[in-house]
Amino acid sequence: MAVLKGNAGSVKLSTNTVAELQSWELQVQQEFQDTTSFLDTFREQTPTFATWTASASGNMDTSDTQGQVALQAAWLAGSTVTPRFFVDGTHYFSGLAYVSATVGAAVDGMVTVQYSFTGAGTLSYT
Repeated sequence: MAVLKGNAGSVKLSTNTVAELQSWELQVQQEFQDTTSFLDTFREQTPTFATWTASASGNMDTSDTQGQVALQAAWLAGSTVTPRFFVDGTHYFSGLAYVSATVGAAVDGMVTVQYSFTGAGTLSYT
């Protein structure tokens, strides 16, 4: 089994790597409808809808016009982006998403940013 090193990961918009990010996380949730019938002895579940969310965080970089600045423009406008969450140099998860952000600063640290993505459609793996 091949294991993947975290430092090979990245987040991209189109072919542009979003600068200064240090981590990302992806969550996929499946909803189920209870379809248990009379005389069943175990509950039966039928999958219905799936949703996905993701987050990415790191240091804020206002010079990253094709990455962080593009994400900022999208969350300020309420428009969608198509982020690609790379697990290595060639394989990634991707889907259309809305983006929001949390920005923070500490006197003894860096200005940080955490992006939150809410899927607006299907998620794929390439």
